[in-house]
Amino acid sequence: MLWFKNAIIYQLSDNHSLDKESIENAVKAATFIPCGSLDNSKMGWVSPYSNNAQHHNQEDNLILEMQGQFLLKMKKETKILPSSVLKQALLDKIAKQEQALSRRLTKTEKASLKDEVMVDLIPRAFSKYTSYWLWLDPQNKRVIIDCGSFKQAEDILAILRKPLGTLALTPLSIDKPLEKIMTTWVSEKRHFPPLQLGDEAELKDPLEGNGIIRCKNQDVTSDEIETHINAGKWVTKLKIIDDRGVSFIVNADLTFKRIKFDAVILDENEDIGTDELDKRLEADFLIMSTTLANTINTFSTLISKES
Repeated sequence: MLWFKNAIIYQLSDNHSLDKESIENAVKAATFIPCGSLDNSKMGWVSPYSNNAQHHNQEDNLILEMQGQFLLKMKKETKILPSSVLKQALLDKIAKQEQALSRRLTKTEKASLKDEVMVDLIPRAFSKYTSYWLWLDPQNKRVIIDCGSFKQAEDILAILRKPLGTLALTPLSIDKPLEKIMTTWVSEKRHFPPLQLGDEAELKDPLEGNGIIRCKNQDVTSDEIETHINAGKWVTKLKIIDDRGVSFIVNADLTFKRIKFDAVILDENEDIGTDELDKRLEADFLIMSTTLANTINTFSTLISKES
């Protein structure tokens, strides 16, 4: 599904730009190739229209462009080899080898057998497929990735970066700790339309690193939350609501998680028929990128002023 659930946001340096031709060349240089018999995993670019390919001839189109915004799709294949299966196969092989040699194997010999077991089992392992969306916003000089961690984001960017030679990206950041800013917002019951504080937060003791407080469906400016803040806890996660139709949880590392779009936005393109899946994808991307870009811009401006 196109609608981003997470947003790991990178900022492009002012003296660097992204143009369609260079993006196309980078993507074509790293298209998805399935795992070979000895591969544990493989990653590469596929068409954003790939799920619609049985109905639309878009497989060769590796970039979706709408009004200067670009959408890419990364596909990852991972071989699933349960640890219990690997362990049992290794134990069986060790037992047979020890019986044949009439002695115990050394650690080095066991490690070598483990490699052999992996080579034997990988070709028969099941494959798990995962897709990730990458949105390039040249207007705001940003790259936004829908994935769960910086590790995943960096793996994806490494594949984009390699053919380009360089891609001057840095994670969205500010000078002042976001935990301190969010704690002030909650404590002082701040209002900053069109953004507002939501009904979910996480608080931690910055020194002890324990005593985590999580609250849902609760007024985060209540006396109860204020008591925890007065006891020295900082707000490390906070739900933010954008009145223009989107909400999200912002983490202390400035990543957006559990992004949710209002039904009025999700249903805006309902008039596009099910036989026009490619047009629906393009229309949804236009609405999503416009909405989320506005939210990111407003939030970035807000925290920049606070820091």
